[in-house]
Amino acid sequence: LFWAIVFYSPYAYYVMTFNYENGREPGFIVGFAFSMIVVVGNAIMYEVCARISDWVGFRFKDNREACYMILYTIACMFNVGLDFVTTYFTAELVMEGLGFRNYFGVPLAKITTFTEKFETYGMQRSLAENTYAYAFPSTYLIPFLIEPFPTILAPLWLGRLIVRSHPEIRGKDAEEWLAMADMEMGRYADLLLNVILGILIFYFPGGYTWMLFLGMAGSHVWIYLFDHYRVLRSIPSCTFASFDVEWWAQAMMAPIIGIIAACLAFKNNCHDHGYCIKGFGIVAVCSAAWLAHTILHLCMLVYVIPKFSLPRPDEDVCAGETFQNVARKNPCSWFTTNPIYCLRSRYYYEHSPPCDHYVLGKENLMRSNSTIGCFYDGSNPDGKTPKAGS
Repeated sequence: LFWAIVFYSPYAYYVMTFNYENGREPGFIVGFAFSMIVVVGNAIMYEVCARISDWVGFRFKDNREACYMILYTIACMFNVGLDFVTTYFTAELVMEGLGFRNYFGVPLAKITTFTEKFETYGMQRSLAENTYAYAFPSTYLIPFLIEPFPTILAPLWLGRLIVRSHPEIRGKDAEEWLAMADMEMGRYADLLLNVILGILIFYFPGGYTWMLFLGMAGSHVWIYLFDHYRVLRSIPSCTFASFDVEWWAQAMMAPIIGIIAACLAFKNNCHDHGYCIKGFGIVAVCSAAWLAHTILHLCMLVYVIPKFSLPRPDEDVCAGETFQNVARKNPCSWFTTNPIYCLRSRYYYEHSPPCDHYVLGKENLMRSNSTIGCFYDGSNPDGKTPKAGS
C-alpha cells in the first residue's frame, strides 16, 4: 500500500494525464523512473515479507524461508497486476485519443468489449512494451547489479569504519560488524518472478519474445556468478536440513506454469481449433485452463513424483553410530553449543581442557576431552585416528 501510494500513484497520474496528441510520448526520464519504481517496489516487498516471516516466529529457518518465498512471490504478482491494469487503461486513453482502429477499421472508442480491445494491435503492442520494460532491465538485471553493494560492499565498508574508529569494539563484536548477513533462500522468489514475466510475454506479438529471453539468459548468468561468489567467499556457513523451500518452490510453479495453459487457450481462440468465444467468455475459459493445470500440477507433485523417490534402505545406515563418532567429526553438539555448560566446565569443575564453546569459523581452536563428552579436535577436523608415530 505504501509503495502504491507514495511511488506508483505519482507515476500513474503523470502517464495518464500526459498530452499524447500528435503521437507525443513520455521521454527517457519517465522510462527510467518506471524502472526505478519497479526496483523500489520489489525492494519494499522484499523487506515487508521478510519482516512478516520473522514476526511469525517459525522454529526452523527452513520454514521461515518457505513462508518468505510464498509471500514475496504473491506480493510481486500484485505489483505486476497493478502495473498491467494501469498500463491497460493508460493505453486505452492514448489510443482512443489518437483515433486508433482495429483490423476491421472500427475506432477503438466504439469497441465496447474488453477482449476485443485487448486483441487490437495497438493495445497488444503497448502492453508488450510495458511487459518488456518491466522485465528487462527493471526486474531481470538492475536489482542484481545493485545487490552486491548493499549486501557485501557497503556493510563491509561501514563495519571497517566503525571498528576502526571505536577501539572498545573487540573480539566477537568486531567480527560481527565485519561479517556478511546470513544466507537466505529469497533467490527462489526472485527467479519465480522472472519466470512469471517471461511467461506473460507470450500473450503478445512475438517481436519482444526473443529479446526478453536473451536478456533473461544473460541476467541469470550474472545471478549465478554472483551467488557462486557469495556462497563460497562471503556468507557464514549455513545448513538447510529439509527440502521445505524446494518443495514449496515447485508448488508455486504450479499456478505460474498454469499461465501458459491460459495463454494457449487465449491464443487458440477463433483460430480453427474447435472454439470461438467472444466477450468475457474467453476469460472464463482461460481461467478454467489455468485452474485445471494448477490442480493437475499439484496432484502430480503430491502423489506422482514421490513414487519415483529412492526406496528407504532395509537397514538403517546410521545403525551402530555412536555420539562419540559423530561428535569427533562435527564440532557442534549439545555440550559445545551450551554456554552454561562451557562456563561450568571451565570455572566450576575446572576441567583440563575445559569444554570449548562452539563459535562458527573458530572450530580449529576447539580441544577434545573425552571424559566430559567433547570429542572434536580442531587440529584433526576429519576425526581420523592419527597413525602411530605421527
